[in-house]
Amino acid sequence: MQTSLYTGISGLNANLSALSVIGNNVANINTNGFKSSRVLFEDVMSQSASGGSEIGLGVNLSSTQRIFSQGAFETTASGLDLAISGNGFFTLADSSGTFYSRAGAFRLDQDGYLVNPSDLNAQGYLANASGVLGNTIGNIQISNSAIAPSATTKVDVSANVDSNALITGFVFTTGSNEDIAVNDGSAFTADLITNGGLTSGTAYTGAEVATAIKNALEGTNSSTDTYTVAYAAQTGLFTITNDTGNTNSITIDWAGASTANTVLGFTADDTIAVAASGTSDVAGGAFTLASAADTSNFSVPITVYDSLGNDHVLTAYFRKDSLGGTGNVWDWYAVVDAADTTSGSTELQANGTLTFNTTGALYSDSSITYPTGGFDFIGGGAQNQTIDFDFGTSTTAGGTGKDGITQYGTDSAVSALSQDGFTAGSLQRISVNSEGLIEGVFSNGRTRTLAQLILATFQSQEGLIGVGRTLYRSTVESGPALLGNPGSSGKGLIQSSTLELANVDLASEFISMITSQRGFQANSRIITTTDDILAELVNLKR
Repeated sequence: MQTSLYTGISGLNANLSALSVIGNNVANINTNGFKSSRVLFEDVMSQSASGGSEIGLGVNLSSTQRIFSQGAFETTASGLDLAISGNGFFTLADSSGTFYSRAGAFRLDQDGYLVNPSDLNAQGYLANASGVLGNTIGNIQISNSAIAPSATTKVDVSANVDSNALITGFVFTTGSNEDIAVNDGSAFTADLITNGGLTSGTAYTGAEVATAIKNALEGTNSSTDTYTVAYAAQTGLFTITNDTGNTNSITIDWAGASTANTVLGFTADDTIAVAASGTSDVAGGAFTLASAADTSNFSVPITVYDSLGNDHVLTAYFRKDSLGGTGNVWDWYAVVDAADTTSGSTELQANGTLTFNTTGALYSDSSITYPTGGFDFIGGGAQNQTIDFDFGTSTTAGGTGKDGITQYGTDSAVSALSQDGFTAGSLQRISVNSEGLIEGVFSNGRTRTLAQLILATFQSQEGLIGVGRTLYRSTVESGPALLGNPGSSGKGLIQSSTLELANVDLASEFISMITSQRGFQANSRIITTTDDILAELVNLKR
C-alpha cells in the first residue's frame, strides 16, 4: 500500500520537472539562438509479485533533451547580425575557454575585435594586407588601416570599331595651333641632306646642328626667307622660326633612317620644337603632318593610377590603317597629355596593331610597343610604368575574338572599360557573405577580404552542455568540435543582417503544459486516494 504513495510522489516530481522545462522554453521565446528542450521519462524498476506478475514503482526523469531544429529568421538593420542557415555553431572564446553558440548578434568593440553581447571573441582566420587568408584560427580583429594604392598594370577594353570608318588625314589650317606627333617607331635618327654643312655620322654640338638646320632651310626654301634656329642646351630642343612669315614646306625623308618616334609642337607662326636626340633629315618638298587626335577614327579616355595612387588620364586612339589592304587593320596609340608627363611634352607611350577577320572578330593583336620605355607620369610615382592593354582573346590565340574588341558595321563605342589600379582608401564599412568572409569596403571603391568566420559541428550536438547565455561547451558525449568554413563538410551558410529566433513552438508548449498539469493532478489523486484507503484501514480498529 505504501508503494502507491511513493509512486504518486514520483509522478508529482516528474511532472513538476516537466513544467520547469516548459516554463524555461516559454520564458526564452524571444531569446535569439535559444534551443528548446523536452523532458524524457522512464519507469522505475518493478517488483515481482506472486504468480510472476510485476508491479511498477513509479517514474523517473530520464533526461532533458535539447532540440536543435532551425529557428525562424528575423531581418535586422545590422550587417553584423548573423544567422546560420543549416548545421553549425559560431565559435567563441575568452580567457576561460572555448564556447559555441547559435546566437549571432555581433559587434566590433573599441579595439576592433568582433565580439558577442557577452564580449566573447568570434573565432576565425585573419587575412593579410593583400586579402589572403591565413591558416591559424584566432580572435577576429578588424583594423581601420587604409588600403595602400596600387599602380595600374592592365587595362581591359571591350569595344567596337566601325567597319565603315574612313581612313582620315590631317588638314593644317591657317591660324591653328597643334601638337603634332610624328610616329614611325622607336627612334628618330636621320641625316641632313642639303648642304647645311654637316657630315653624316660625325658628332656635332647643338649649336653646330642649329647652324646646319638654318643653312639647310634657307637653301631649300625661297631665297628671300630667313630662319632663326636656337638650341636650348637645358631642354635639348631646337626652336626654328621663319623670320619672314612666308608659307614653306618641309619633307621628312625616312629613306635610310631607322624608325623614329618624337613629338613636334607646331604653331601658326611656323615655330617647331624638335628633340635634339639624334639628327634630322630635312629635304625640300611637302611636309605631311599627323596628330593622333585628328587622324584617329575613335578615341577613349582612360583613368589610370601610378604607384602612389595619383590618377592620370591617358587617351587610347584607334585609327583605321590604309596599309592593311583589306581594311581590317587598325592601329591604336596610348597618348598622355604634356601636362601629365615628366618630360612636359605630349608623348606616345604605347601602341600596337589590331587585325580583324571578315566576321568582325579579333584575328590577332600585335605585341605592345613602349616607345619611351613605359609611362612616365608626373606626381612622384615610379617611372617607366608598364601598362598592358587587353583587347580580348584573338582567334589565333584560341579565343572567339569577340570577348573584347570587335569590328562591326555599327558606330564605334566602348561597351566595357576597366583597369586594375586604385588610389589609397580608408575603411568605410564591412560586410559578411554566405561563406563567412568578412569583407571591407574602402573609400576608393575597392573591396578586400579581412577575415573569415569558422563554424563548428559535432558528431552528437545533443551531447553539448548548456552553460547559459545561449552558450554551449563540448563534452565526451558530443565529441570534439569539427571546425571549418561555412558551407563545407555539412556546415551551414551565413546570412547577414539576420538573427535566428528561438525554436520554441508556443502552441506545443501550451499543450505540454496542460498534459503536465493534468499528470500532476492525477498523481496527486493517487496520494489522496491512498491516504483515504489508509484512513479506512485505521478505522477498521474502531
